[in-house]
Amino acid sequence: MTFTILIFSYRKAGTTPEEFRVQCEGTLLPLLKEITGTHFPLCHTRRYIQRTEGPKADSNTERNPTTPATVFVGSQADFDYDAIAELTFADQAAFGRFIGLMQQPDNAAKIAEAEGKFTDSGKTSIVAVGETAVTRNE
Repeated sequence: MTFTILIFSYRKAGTTPEEFRVQCEGTLLPLLKEITGTHFPLCHTRRYIQRTEGPKADSNTERNPTTPATVFVGSQADFDYDAIAELTFADQAAFGRFIGLMQQPDNAAKIAEAEGKFTDSGKTSIVAVGETAVTRNE
C-alpha cells in the first residue's frame, strides 16, 4: 500500500510567487532528486496557489497583502501558504529511506541552503495522508 504525505510551503518575505515557483522547480527539485536518487518518491506533485498582483479589498493577511489568492470560499488568511506538494512512496519504509537521506548532515545542509533562499521553512508543515477516495466522471 502506498504512503503519501502533503507538504505546505510558504515563500520567504520579499520573494514573489513566480520566483518561489522557479526556485522550487529549477533548484530544489533537481537537488532532491540528486540527493535521494532511486529513493525519490514515486510521484512528487506540486500545486501552486493562484495569486494575482495588486492589493485586494478583503485581503486580511500580512503575508500576502499584494498577492492575494483566488479564493472562492474562505478568507485570504486561509491560503497564506504558497504551494502544496503531494509525495507518494511505495510504502512507509520507502518514505523512511527518503527522509533518512535528506537528514544526513551534508544533505540537510545543502537542502537548507537552497530552501533558505526562497522558503520560510519555519512555517512549513507536513502531514501523512490517510485513506484516499476518488470519484471519476466516466
